[in-house]
Amino acid sequence: MEYIAGLYSDKLPLIITRPFNYTVIGQSENYLLPKIVSHIRRSASVIELGNLNVARDFSDVRNVVKYYKYLLESPKAIGETFNICSGKAYTLQDVINMACEISGLELEIQVNPAFVRENEVKMLLGDSQKLKSFEGDFPFISLKETLSWMILRE
Repeated sequence: MEYIAGLYSDKLPLIITRPFNYTVIGQSENYLLPKIVSHIRRSASVIELGNLNVARDFSDVRNVVKYYKYLLESPKAIGETFNICSGKAYTLQDVINMACEISGLELEIQVNPAFVRENEVKMLLGDSQKLKSFEGDFPFISLKETLSWMILRE
């Protein structure tokens, strides 16, 4: 898709973005973080997950929207490509530990072989340096703040 977009770059004011994993309150429990948050909020004692050692670059959707808005309002972003990511990877075990720390609850984790993908990418981490150097100094919402917002909301 980036190649095709490049074919039109002299005719259209395009900005290419590569969004990594992001989350928000209300996101379907088919996604990992909302599934964990739902279990914590229900005070479930057991959760079934896949490989606990895979690492992903998670962002708060409020950060993602802020970056999109900034890029759309910036004429110098036209023709550029940006990774929309935090630049930090957390393992599934890290996320569980953080969620349990925030809530004060403990979850028993059962690894379900059906959730383990044979050829899963072990670490998916974005390089956010271009975005951060380009967009300036926006307040950044950390994964721990995001999980707190999702877990402790009324």
